Amino acid sequence: MEFIQDIKDSVETSVNMKLFSSLKVSSYHHIFNSNLVQFPLSKCRELHNFNPARLSNEPYPKNDRPRGQKDLDSVVHHRRLIRKQGHTEPIWILKKGDHILLDGAHRIVATYLENKRTILAYIITMD
Repeated sequence: MEFIQDIKDSVETSVNMKLFSSLKVSSYHHIFNSNLVQFPLSKCRELHNFNPARLSNEPYPKNDRPRGQKDLDSVVHHRRLIRKQGHTEPIWILKKGDHILLDGAHRIVATYLENKRTILAYIITMD
């Protein structure tokens, strides 16, 4: 069921960022204009809407935890999934000229901490 929550979060983020005019339009593009790919983790440093400083051994220092303990708990959860399955749920990225992260910052951090080179990602293409 995490997939449903992830797509919902991604749709809402894309509308809040004014990348799509409505939830309906965003949902359409998420469903019909996305492809699942292995996204190079090295390219995550260039994502808009992602803080590349998170790609470190201490991604959420005490003075920089927007969601408090939930930031740490989420990263731990996704690291466990990666160890168990080899990957976590895909992240969501909009490609509209540049790549814009819509959902999955904690998954990126967990993947980095597990020394993976790629992360599953749904890429919504708007070019």
